[in-house]
Amino acid sequence: MKSTHRRIVVGLVAVTALAAGASLAPVAGASVTGAARALPVRFLVGLRGGVETDVTLPSLSRFGLAHAEGRGDSTARRLLGEVRARSIEVPGSRAAAVKAALQLDPNVAYVQEDPQVKKLDVTPSDPYFTAGRQPELGQITVPKAWESTTGSSVKVAVVDTGVNGVGDLAGRVLPGYDFYNGDGDADDDDGHGTIVASLVAATPNNGTGIAGVCGECQILPVKVLDSSGLGYHSDIARGIIYAAQQGSKIINLSLGSPASSAVLQDAVAYANGRGALVVAAAGNDGRDVRGYPAAYADVLAVGATDTRTGGTARADFSNFGNWVDVAAPGITAGMKRDGTYCWDDRSSCWIARYNEYEIQGTSFSAPLVSGVAALVASKNPGYSGWSLGNAITGTARPNGGWNQYGVVDAAAAINRGTDTTPPSATGTSPAQNAKVRGTVPVIALGLRDDSSGILAVDLFVDGKLHTWDYTAPFVPNLRTAGRNGRIKMQVRIRDKAGNVTWLPARTVIADNVLPTASVTKAPKNKARVKGTVKVHVKAADKSGISKVQLLVNGKVVATDTKAGYVLSYKVSRQKKTMKVRIRAYDKAGNVRYTTIRTYYRA
Repeated sequence: MKSTHRRIVVGLVAVTALAAGASLAPVAGASVTGAARALPVRFLVGLRGGVETDVTLPSLSRFGLAHAEGRGDSTARRLLGEVRARSIEVPGSRAAAVKAALQLDPNVAYVQEDPQVKKLDVTPSDPYFTAGRQPELGQITVPKAWESTTGSSVKVAVVDTGVNGVGDLAGRVLPGYDFYNGDGDADDDDGHGTIVASLVAATPNNGTGIAGVCGECQILPVKVLDSSGLGYHSDIARGIIYAAQQGSKIINLSLGSPASSAVLQDAVAYANGRGALVVAAAGNDGRDVRGYPAAYADVLAVGATDTRTGGTARADFSNFGNWVDVAAPGITAGMKRDGTYCWDDRSSCWIARYNEYEIQGTSFSAPLVSGVAALVASKNPGYSGWSLGNAITGTARPNGGWNQYGVVDAAAAINRGTDTTPPSATGTSPAQNAKVRGTVPVIALGLRDDSSGILAVDLFVDGKLHTWDYTAPFVPNLRTAGRNGRIKMQVRIRDKAGNVTWLPARTVIADNVLPTASVTKAPKNKARVKGTVKVHVKAADKSGISKVQLLVNGKVVATDTKAGYVLSYKVSRQKKTMKVRIRAYDKAGNVRYTTIRTYYRA
């Protein structure tokens, strides 16, 4: 850990600036004086399909910034590559010019300034539970759920300020990663992430501290926020992808802001595609304003109820609206990063400056729900992320319509069934024995799922996973570069509930060899011509020739599809100087060009 400064911010107060509409500085802690204009600016750069993720962007090279990767090591860069994105850091004085150049770069799909998010904090023997200091657990029926399961070694990722494995978290915290500083030390230098993790997995029945919802769970600490609880979308996206790749069943995001970005949305879709449930705090603006990542599709967005009034009514700080999925208590007990415990009382963790208890906010509603999801996963180990979320939303108790489904009911959720009907498709394209080259889109024709919805389409080549696509319209690519001959491929369709359908295997013929083509009869190079010019061509390929074209000054003027190819054009319709060449296509789509001949009008 390189950053050691710590600041405690009450959840309700921490987002006051956001609620007032204040804009976030491009760099955490940056001044808003004139000197700030010299600070570097971070951009998210999305790459077009078919462009390699390590491509050198000419638009950056022209500015001498070919290696302007943002903060982070090779692991961080590789993870963004999973969603075809790059993070770059450029001098503030050149930011506008660099952005304009990138937007014109043919390799680039989008350019966006990297937004920031903020942390959203506003019967065991454990003394805090037995003393009635964790009423939030009873409000979502966790003790009743414990009669069936107290959890198992389900992996829950806490993507936050880091986690300290102290007190009730000792032995529960796995090795993780710090994407803010770019190292393997995911300790907590703020305190927020440790509190969040304690609500998920604090060890129960140990005679000390508090009881987490899923006391047998494992916590994967993923640090993406700095010591004041701020972080960039690029780092959060990396953290989500990393958590999914590490096998996290649930990914908790007690952070957010009003800003959205393609890279963050793609990272969530990637995690969904790997079967994870993403749980996010709805935000603490106290109004119907969408916060991200909570408002993305397939994220379980969590609002806060008022623990002090029974855990049904909305806490006045909680965001609301039909985009908020469920609610859970937002004023909770918790363990701080130094191992001390808090509960809602003036004698414990009270912030005199604000005359308010420290641990409150949707930041702490979300991990309660993540813990419930982990209980569901413990009782139903075959459930996908969608099935976990569906169990929670499908059993929630309606509480006034300020969120879509209601208050979470853990005892009911662990017994909820799931979709068992597999998806379907009518066929696969390309067809059997089709001739292909380069990168080929593979389409599951008539793709359909009537319940949970399509999660991903996987492409297997020669029995091994080749590529996959986790966003609609679900078209993985067959990469044939360097191959010639028969390729056996098969498509697997997965729905969000984890049901699988395999389509029949088929064989395609890869042909990445260019056809041969030559001019057998035509005017000589640099000849003066008039009337009609005829060009005789010989072309061949083992896949067969599909067409031969005649180009004049870059435009197609004639096409022939039958061997003994003869193509012609009228000189009077062309410019005085004519650049003439032949283009031949084989049936796999490979193209051969002949040498250019220059003719002049006589």
